[in-house]
Amino acid sequence: MDTRTLCMLTIAATLGFVSTPGFAKPADGEGRISSRRAKILERFDTNGNGVIDPSEREAIGKARMERRGERRERCKYFMKKFDANGDGQLDEQERAAARESRRARILKHFDADGNGVLDDDERKTARKARRHRTMKGHETLRR
Repeated sequence: MDTRTLCMLTIAATLGFVSTPGFAKPADGEGRISSRRAKILERFDTNGNGVIDPSEREAIGKARMERRGERRERCKYFMKKFDANGDGQLDEQERAAARESRRARILKHFDADGNGVLDDDERKTARKARRHRTMKGHETLRR
């Protein structure tokens, strides 16, 4: 199965999921909407009816495609930065360099006590920042 077909199937499955009746706001006393669904409704339910309509599904699809484009750009940047031999793939040494670079960036931003290791509180802060960036569509940490 080619990449385009796989992408289209993923989009179709997602759009079908968000338009199901279970995605609508529950009536009084009928369960709760998951946090993720609530965020999707908050962001894309432009008419406020509690259901993702076809035009709103289209907006979700466009947002997903934009994120894919951003990921492709990050991948190109990543390959350009770490593919030292220019073969279009990362060998073990190049992957190790990429991991070390990521580790250094994370420590630079979140190692509050400067000991070179993230303790539990620093790790929680890093995870919270990552979730926040993911929800807001922000890029990953840059130097």
